[in-house]
Amino acid sequence: MDWGLVVSTVTGAVIGVGATSLADRSRWRREQVDRHTTIKRELYGAYLAAVARTWSEIRAAIINSTEPWPERARLAAHAYRNGGMDELRYQISITAPPDIVALSDKVLRGMRDLVESLAAGQTFDDWVELRSANLVLFDAFDTMRGKMRLDLDPTSHPLPPSGP
Repeated sequence: MDWGLVVSTVTGAVIGVGATSLADRSRWRREQVDRHTTIKRELYGAYLAAVARTWSEIRAAIINSTEPWPERARLAAHAYRNGGMDELRYQISITAPPDIVALSDKVLRGMRDLVESLAAGQTFDDWVELRSANLVLFDAFDTMRGKMRLDLDPTSHPLPPSGP
């Protein structure tokens, strides 16, 4: 029996199985990263949409409504409670990096503080006054949106500032 042939066959088999295993592991890792990125993209998009929707409803209740102020404050509180930000914020807290979690907290607190100030009697006469009183919220939103974008694609270009 030719031992050289047996050793060559076994060595070839080990190399073949090892290479296949390595390729499978590499593909599995790539798929895991892709799946995690997809989950984060959907979550980030849903959270940004919830913030924008909630802000639009609060702004409409404050600026566009013809209701008296106590009713406007109630409408704004209703928009905040039903905007879906809280539920998505919990998902952000277990999925996103700490800096994005902190910014999502800041955005949520900014909205909550606005609603609480309205309930306490704060009023706004126009959009300029409302926006200037909530610049911290707008800045946190812009920063969060940019960090979310970079988290999904580190090579992405910065976005221009906007509001929720």
